[in-house]
Amino acid sequence: MMILAVILAPALAGLMSFIIRRNDIRRIMLVTTAVVHSMLSASMWFWTPAPILDGWLQLDALGLLFLSMVSFLFVVASVYVVYYLSEEPSGIRPDFEESVFFVNVPEAIFVGCLLLFLSTMTLVTMSHNFGLLWVAVEATTLSSAPLIYFHRHRRSLEATWKYLLICSIGIALALLGTFLLAFSISGKEGVAVPFVV
Repeated sequence: MMILAVILAPALAGLMSFIIRRNDIRRIMLVTTAVVHSMLSASMWFWTPAPILDGWLQLDALGLLFLSMVSFLFVVASVYVVYYLSEEPSGIRPDFEESVFFVNVPEAIFVGCLLLFLSTMTLVTMSHNFGLLWVAVEATTLSSAPLIYFHRHRRSLEATWKYLLICSIGIALALLGTFLLAFSISGKEGVAVPFVV
């Protein structure tokens, strides 16, 4: 149950941030979720949660190390994001390099996608099935792409498309590797065994 809590807490908070209208409440929720996630991750150093979903989600020593790093860095990033969003001007404004105007993505989308990114990164650290791991890595790409397009500007749109293209090529090669790995560990010809990490 602890595994589900550490994955679902940021996911639910991310979905709630799309609904919440006030930016100050959304920012408090971001930092609170980051701290709760960090506390849950830290507690797993002392109490290892039981595997769930037939072992597809479990936490080993390496996963715990990466989960702790992700959680700590997210706490630091969330505190910075609150400061950054409070200093970021709202409304239409001119670009400092070109003579065009742009506006930021609504804060609800930024914070929501940031929290969904934390949830998918947590899923990556706990996946013990290559198929689930592939889906989780792809989900991190999709949830982080709107963060790059925060400034609705031509350059940020270009950066977002380049990011998606590069990550999609990488994830496609990872899928090919997953298929080849599943084929290589098959027990008999034509009979594949589940590819659990």
